[in-house]
Formats: sequence, C-alpha cells, structure tokens
Amino acid sequence: MSGVQIFKHRDSWSETLAAVALFILWGLWLIFNEVPREWALPDWVYFVSTILLLGLITSLPFVVCFSGIKNFPRWSYPYVVSSLLVSLYMMNVATPGFLFYQEIWGWRAWVPLLVVIGILLITRSFNPLRMLIANIFDDWSLLTFGLFGCMPLFIFVYFDEINQLYSLFFMVILTLLMVGTVYIYMQSTTQKIRIRVLLISIFLIIMLIVTGSTIYWLYNGGTNVVVPVAAGVIVYLIMFSPALIKYLHTPRRT
Repeated sequence: MSGVQIFKHRDSWSETLAAVALFILWGLWLIFNEVPREWALPDWVYFVSTILLLGLITSLPFVVCFSGIKNFPRWSYPYVVSSLLVSLYMMNVATPGFLFYQEIWGWRAWVPLLVVIGILLITRSFNPLRMLIANIFDDWSLLTFGLFGCMPLFIFVYFDEINQLYSLFFMVILTLLMVGTVYIYMQSTTQKIRIRVLLISIFLIIMLIVTGSTIYWLYNGGTNVVVPVAAGVIVYLIMFSPALIKYLHTPRRT
C-alpha cells in the first residue's frame, strides 16, 4: 500500500520513552490511587493521583495532535486509544464549579479530539488518518498495542472497592509488567516477536488481574468465579481480534 510506514526497525530511545511514558503515568495514577489513608502520609501524596489524572486528560489531545503531524508513529497508538477512552469516560462526568455547572460533559467531552482532527485535516489533509489505518493493515499488532492503552482502566475496574493495602501490591506489579511489555514491544525488530510479546504479556497481566481480584473476593464475601474469568477471556480475545485483519487484507503487489 502506497505511503505505508513499515515498522521493521528498532525504535529510537526517544520513541520508546514516549510509548513507555504513557504507562508510567497511568501506572503511577493507579498506585497513588491505592495509597491507604490510614498511613497518614503528607496531604500532597493523596492528591498526586488526581493531579496525574487531570494531567493525562488535558495532555492526551495535544499528544495525539503532535503524533498525527508525525503521521502516527508506532508509539502513538496507545495514546490514540487512551484519548478515545478518556473522552468516552468524560461524557458521564460533571465538574461542578469548573465547567457546565452541574451538567455532565456529554458530547462536549469529544471537543478536544474533534479540534485535533480539524487541525490535522487543515494542515495535513487526510494523510495522517490514512496512515493511522494503513499502518494497521500492514501490521495488525499495532491495533492490539493501541488497545493495550485500555489496560489501566481494566485494572482499575477489577480492583475497584478492594482493600487498598491489598490492591497496592498488584498495582505496582502490574505497572512494571505494562511498562516492561511496552519497552520490549518497542525495541523488537520483527512483527513475529512483537506479537509474541503481546500474547504472553497480556495473558500474564490479565491472569494476574483476574486471579488477584477473585482471590480477594473469595475471602471477603464470596464471588462467582466464572464471571471474572469469562470477562478476562473476553478482554483477551477482543485485544487480539485485530489478527483477523490479515485475513481481510491482501497485500498490494509491486
């Protein structure tokens, strides 16, 4: 396909750092969000998670815009998905005393991304958006890598309402696993290696999430084990559903 970026090289350290940075920030948000109140640490420690979340919400559209100007390099795919996820989340959020009084953001949550798309269309025409999709057809693991940007939310949902001292341990381990996965993926030179990295790492992360949360609830009120396990399997299958692209796309002959 003409104009497609073929990612068959090891990314630079700056590109790898850009990819890793997103998961470091999300990981720190998860970790500080679970710091137990009974530890009586300085007040600022308990505000770090809020500052990190606000920073991510406000900065993601700018990063997506910048990456679009660069024709969406590999490191940018989790940012695009995270930005979509944050916009979806903000649709049901109200910010009293800041914007819209007591109203939820609703459709206005998509304004930052719509502005980004407008800027790209004005300055670069459809080329960045075309590259965003064309690169996925060339290497479907890019879409799975992008969906990996949903993992912090998946972790947050599974450990919601769990004792903070218990979940804090998992947040640290899961953050290290996410960061390590992204680092190895970005430093891999072939699609085969990148796919293996995602297959193994995502399986381990989901297994740890499901196992950790299920064990907690088994000892604290009980739970239906089938439900969290089934949800984990569904998430895993969704994340690797882009593999079907290779059966839908016939490479252009030269």
